[in-house]
Amino acid sequence: MRSLIRLLSIAILGFTGFAGTAYSAAPAIRETVLPPVLKGRPCWNLKVSKDCPMGAIMVTLGLSLEDMWYEKRFKDLDEVMRALCSRDTRLPDGQPEMLVFESTFSRLTSEKRDWRKIGAKLIEWRSQSRDSAAQAFAEIMYWRSYAWHGRGGNYANKVPPEAWELFHERMGKAFERLEESKALAGNCPLWHSLKLKTLIEAGAPRAKVESVYAEAVKAFPASQQIHFAMSFSMDRKWGGKPGDFDRFARRALNLSKGSEGNTIYARLFWYDDCDCDEAITFGRAGDPDWKLMKAGFEDLLQRYPDQVYNRNKFASFACRANDPATYIKLRQELGDNIVDHLWQSSWNVDVCDRRMGKKS
Repeated sequence: MRSLIRLLSIAILGFTGFAGTAYSAAPAIRETVLPPVLKGRPCWNLKVSKDCPMGAIMVTLGLSLEDMWYEKRFKDLDEVMRALCSRDTRLPDGQPEMLVFESTFSRLTSEKRDWRKIGAKLIEWRSQSRDSAAQAFAEIMYWRSYAWHGRGGNYANKVPPEAWELFHERMGKAFERLEESKALAGNCPLWHSLKLKTLIEAGAPRAKVESVYAEAVKAFPASQQIHFAMSFSMDRKWGGKPGDFDRFARRALNLSKGSEGNTIYARLFWYDDCDCDEAITFGRAGDPDWKLMKAGFEDLLQRYPDQVYNRNKFASFACRANDPATYIKLRQELGDNIVDHLWQSSWNVDVCDRRMGKKS
């Protein structure tokens, strides 16, 4: 499964709501509903750079949520979640601020594998906040993580029957909490993306996953988290076929274009990229359309012209797409601000400079 950190690298708009906002390519004004970051903490100024990549900024933004969890300030967490669900606020690179909660609690609810202690704390939270969407989301993530702990990381044909039993029992608990919480949390995109992920991981039929996705995008057509969650089902690991991902990305583009421009097409392939044998390529059947991807990145840079992160990934893809003019322009703008992990190791910046004919 793609690492959540790969999510933390894409772009921002700063709406005040989820539905029907007209698209504008003008640079976005960042607003936030997350607690302030204390001065002196790593990357506290939230400026994305090679020294402060989005992953580090995500961790810094999540420190206040960690404090609330450890100090059992459940009401404060509930307030943060209500704000996150009601406002589509964005991270410096344009992804939803909701990702901070998801990434933080994905880690906290599986931390040190102290499953009983974590489960007891979630029960305590629920007893104090019966109508808490934040608690529901945390508990769903807990059961999913606990299910994978029971299953283990082996290939399916190497997993013993008892491990499968634990996996399905615990995934069943995640589904129970999803259905219990729909009335209080179904108006939040995170509920839908968590349901999609749980269905896909549990091996639900494609028709069921498609039905849930259709319901989700009817309510939230531009939600990055929903599109990212659904994209798992297009991966070959989860039964996808060549060309499925590109067709899905075009579908997501059509759904979100009114508010996101062309960005979701680029975001999705960025999300699917990796430093591995399955890294994104260009020119083969089923590969992304470079013109569409380029248009998506250009939209991102129009909105967030100072984002070193987005520009690095754009340059990385331009190299692989064999677009020297675009690559050289981006490299001149980047200078020494290279974020190495955004470049595939076999297509690192030195290789690309040589291939694209950049002069030092």
